[in-house]
Amino acid sequence: MNDLEKLLFGVRRSVRYHHRRTLFFDRFHKTSTFLSALSGTATLASVLAKAGPAWTLTFAASVAVFSVIDLVVGTAQLARLHNDLSKRFIKLEKEIIKSKDATPESVSVFTTQRLDIEADEPPPLKVLDSICHNELLRAMGYDKSEFLEIKWYQRFFSQFINIHEHKIHSKSAI
Repeated sequence: MNDLEKLLFGVRRSVRYHHRRTLFFDRFHKTSTFLSALSGTATLASVLAKAGPAWTLTFAASVAVFSVIDLVVGTAQLARLHNDLSKRFIKLEKEIIKSKDATPESVSVFTTQRLDIEADEPPPLKVLDSICHNELLRAMGYDKSEFLEIKWYQRFFSQFINIHEHKIHSKSAI
């Protein structure tokens, strides 16, 4: 793989990464909003039906918890950020594809543009990035020996935290 192909692969992986983050934060925000609305409705119903102070307090607390999580995490804003980053990477991908030559100068220009985009990124989740790496290898028809070994628990928590990201390695390295 030459330098331009490596750069294109990295840009495509970044597009997949930011698409996944956008979907995650959109779903989180919608779920939080739904649960807050549902709990708010249940609070009103329990008050009206005199269900008891314990139920009223439980539903009211759940509205507060879901709303605070959504507000503190800023899921709607993070979804927009990752969506914007994805679009910028797609624009760069299109420019790379249009480029007919892989001169050191063109690779340098594209690498600089990629670094400009990456400068606006929040710190990446390495496990999620590795999942996107495997997804792109699969889409491009690479042999499974090139895939990175990712454990089920790493995959499960990949949208939240990195777990043992330093232990991720290719299957051919085993």
